[in-house]
Amino acid sequence: MAFNVATWWERIRHFFDFAARRRERYQKWDQLAQNGDEEARYRLLMLYREEGPEYYPLAFKWTVIVANNGDDCGVMLQTAEMYAAGHGAPQNEEKALLWFERALSLHIMQGRNSPLSLEAANYIQERIQQLRVKLGRDNQ
Repeated sequence: MAFNVATWWERIRHFFDFAARRRERYQKWDQLAQNGDEEARYRLLMLYREEGPEYYPLAFKWTVIVANNGDDCGVMLQTAEMYAAGHGAPQNEEKALLWFERALSLHIMQGRNSPLSLEAANYIQERIQQLRVKLGRDNQ
């Protein structure tokens, strides 16, 4: 069996192409998440904090899916932030406001069991107030 330099070099290049390896890993997680794997879903939504704008659409997709389950106010907060900033989807302050309100409501309902800190809850209240004023809903 002859040594093939081209094949060897391609394997070395692929090994050190960390971006390509990351994309492959995220594609595998996406497939697992589509099949119901909760851990894969959470890993993908965390790409928003861990990776750059290239992965915002993928993170947004899974953030909204998990947020729609309605049991994680931290993910609801992330959904609101992503809509407010236009990360992964077009900026939409109406939807951002809705998700901030949902996150705060769930936080209040969960009480001491909420994963959000008092500082996070205060931040959400401030953002709700800002968006209501900006959207002309400050009388609610």
